[in-house]
Amino acid sequence: MAMLAFGMVAILPLVIGLIIAAVVVAVGVAVIAASLSNAGRDADDNFCEEPVGSTDTTCPLQVRWVWDAPHTTDRKRYVNLPASFDAAMNGREVELAGHVEPRRSGETVTFNVIANAANDAEAGAATLASATATSGAEGRATVRLTLPVYGGAKFKVGGKTSHQEQPAESGELTVWRKVFYHITAMEAAPDGTVFTAPADMIPEIVAAFDPVFFELAPGTTSQSTTPYQAHLTAAQRSTLENSLKPTVRDNRSPFKMNIVMVDAADIVGEQEYTGAATAANVATPWFAHWRHESTVIHAKYQTGATWTDLTNVLVGSQPGVPSNVQVTATIPGYATGTTVNWKIKVRFRRGRAGGWGGTTGTLFMCIGFDRRASASRPTGADLQQALTHETGHALGLVPTTASWRDTDPRDNGYSLRHCGYLDTATPAQPRCVMWYMLSSAGTGPRNRFCSSDRPNDCAHFLCRTDYSTINWI
Repeated sequence: MAMLAFGMVAILPLVIGLIIAAVVVAVGVAVIAASLSNAGRDADDNFCEEPVGSTDTTCPLQVRWVWDAPHTTDRKRYVNLPASFDAAMNGREVELAGHVEPRRSGETVTFNVIANAANDAEAGAATLASATATSGAEGRATVRLTLPVYGGAKFKVGGKTSHQEQPAESGELTVWRKVFYHITAMEAAPDGTVFTAPADMIPEIVAAFDPVFFELAPGTTSQSTTPYQAHLTAAQRSTLENSLKPTVRDNRSPFKMNIVMVDAADIVGEQEYTGAATAANVATPWFAHWRHESTVIHAKYQTGATWTDLTNVLVGSQPGVPSNVQVTATIPGYATGTTVNWKIKVRFRRGRAGGWGGTTGTLFMCIGFDRRASASRPTGADLQQALTHETGHALGLVPTTASWRDTDPRDNGYSLRHCGYLDTATPAQPRCVMWYMLSSAGTGPRNRFCSSDRPNDCAHFLCRTDYSTINWI
């Protein structure tokens, strides 16, 4: 009995130990099971979806910001046009969108503007409507960026969560401007000649406008015709412009210009000749004939304090030079041996216009007469300077107050002047398409807006001007 009791006492600790061990094992299994379950959820939340062996991503992957298309690519932004034309491309205010990965709501995303280091010093800054956003459904969020007006300025936006060391950068936005055009051709002349815009006319001016970040595009309506007129005086140009405007307007107005193709629009000048006559007959020097209006404005002689009309006022052609004329007249009742003051004011042809234009948005290309010399003329290259020049005027070049304007008195009658920059060659040569006279060579700096005298030059003016208030056709 004593031995049996002793054996039972000896077995009891072993049984208790086995029970405890079983309990420990059971608890351990439960803990392991719970851990495995939590690990699965943790992996779902924090680990990447890359295949095993991928070296592209370091795991575990934290919540990160990702830009959505099209904000992943570089693109133009036409800041002068209303968003109603094309919200994805137009307007200074841009809405950029993206999402967080893994996709979840409630994540805070912080944004910053990244200006291109090459931006002009006067380009100005782009600004964010808010520096942060909270992700919503599907992890999505947006941020609004307002761009400056300076052509060529470039900006990106960075976005990051608290888990990211570096922001994810959007594609780069470049500030551009755009205007639209319509081309009006004159109907056939009596001799059958038609001056139409050559197919390469607009492509030829791209090289001048790309550097100042301007794009020209056809309007919704972009072609029409008007009855033929051999020559347009200033008054006739104004009349034609106003009659064409209603037919040119479309859903791209008022950011639209009308390029009218005409044969000629010569430039008229006025000159008053004076003298002291010692004979009855007086005459002006020979001068270039202005054929489109009366030559003589007035012809008078002085008697005391009074000016009286001369008689026998005639306009005669110069022998051998029919493009030149002279005005002759008679002093009535001239007394031999006396000296009589006289004055004759005339219109003369000051030059041949390659183009006419201004801030109203109607431009006249005036070298259709070239078509009579050659069926293949004028080409787009022939028109390049004139069209670039007149479009420059339509865009506000050159202000009367500009320090770089041409100071020659010939420009005093114009509300927009011409560019005065010359190079250092001897003799000096113009180096800007806004010079007052076209180049016979048609190449080099005369085809471009001057850009080497910033901030006071034509290119800088075009880049820094806000064109959102254009009021053309």
